[in-house]
Order: sequence, then C-alpha cells, then structure tokens
Amino acid sequence: MLGRVSQRKSFFNFRRDINPKSHLLETTVLLLALSFGIQDSATYPIFQCFASNQTGNTVLFAIHIFHLTSDDRLSHTIVPIAISLGAFLAGAIFFGQVACLLRSVRRKWWLLVSSSLQTAIVASAAGIQLGYAAARKSDTPIGRAALALQAVAAGGQVSMVRGLMMSDLTTTMATAALVDVLIDPQLFAAPAKNIGRNRRVGFLIALVAGSFIGAAVYKNNGPGLTLMVGFIIKALATGMLLFNSTVPDDEEGG
Repeated sequence: MLGRVSQRKSFFNFRRDINPKSHLLETTVLLLALSFGIQDSATYPIFQCFASNQTGNTVLFAIHIFHLTSDDRLSHTIVPIAISLGAFLAGAIFFGQVACLLRSVRRKWWLLVSSSLQTAIVASAAGIQLGYAAARKSDTPIGRAALALQAVAAGGQVSMVRGLMMSDLTTTMATAALVDVLIDPQLFAAPAKNIGRNRRVGFLIALVAGSFIGAAVYKNNGPGLTLMVGFIIKALATGMLLFNSTVPDDEEGG
C-alpha cells in the first residue's frame, strides 16, 4: 500500500526532476521525433528549407550566399532559410535560458509548460496554413510567419530534450544517431543488453516514419493538414509527460 502511494507521488510531484530512465519518457521523445519528421515534410516543399534540421539549412544558406545554384526558384529561398535559422535559435535560447534561470531544466512542471507552449505554437502554424492560401507560398509574410512559428517550436523542443540528458535521443540529428548505431561494439547484442542502441534505432525509425507520413499526407491534403497531424502527435507527447515518473529529491540535478 505504501509503495503504491509512493509511486503515485512520483507521477504527480511536478516539482521534481522527471525520470530520464523511464520507458514512458523514451516513448514520449520518440513521438516528438515522429512529429519533427512530419513537420519538416510540410515545410520543405514550400520553402525549400527545414524548420528543425538546421544543419541542412546552414549548408543551403552558404550555397545561396555564394550563388552556387542556377535555379531561380531556389535562389529566392535565402530569406526563408534565414528566418528558420533565426527563429530556431531564438526558440532554443528562450526556452533553454528560461529553464536555466528557473533552475528547472528537468523539472516536470517546466517540461509540461514548455512542451505545451511549443505545441500551441505548432497549432498556430497549422491554423495559419489551413486558413490562409497565401501561407502556402514562400514569398508571403504570412507564409514566413508560419515557418518562423514552426522553427521557434523546434528550437524549444530540441533544447528541452537535450536538457533531459538522454544523449541517445536528440529528436533531430539523424546522421549522428545512425553513425553511433553502426559503430556500436554491441550492435548485434540482445535488446535487453544494449539500451542505447535500441533508443537510437527507435529514434531513426520514428524520424523516417514521420518523414514518410508527412510526405504522404502533404501529397493528398496539403501542408495545413500535415502540420495538424504533427500537432496532434506533439500534443499526445505533451500529455504523456503528465504520467512520467519523477526521481527522488536526493537524485535531482535541477
């Protein structure tokens, strides 16, 4: 009986750090990776850049700065790329530094608040894409506003996940995760003996699945509904944070 009460407290004590070893938290982060793949699938066809993959954006930005492409359509994407980069950095700085100032990087209450804000921002971007035809063009202010909203939410999400100290799950960096899997000395070990590999493979599957799901939805229904699907998955992940367990006070790191 006492054990059940203690477990219940660990679920609903919002002032404690969330438990990074929780399988439910792993699932939550994998859902966030899935939503990232979906959202970028809705972004690239319009803007020829990404809302979350800033490595790709940085390379594209350099290519356009030095006019290394002869495609007139692509040459006009430098502004959306700059917007995405800037908004992503702004989101990462805001959510990351506020968490540090509040000393709540891994606090359950902060994860719920920040993830809810990011989810609301994605919902706003989806609403803009659904409600305004002009938002589906890369050279319109409202379209660029929707892109900026997605990038802000992406920056906040990456900073939040990195703060969880779950190095195997980043939600964005597929290349590093893929290489880590391939060079793992225990690559072929049983699932129970290599949790890190399992996490990385799960992340890669989630990101790839999200990309294909997003592309399929986009082809048949357009960017607005694609972003709405990403929002629903992100909202589900946010709700799951409510039920993640926390760690005892003596194990907290802030």
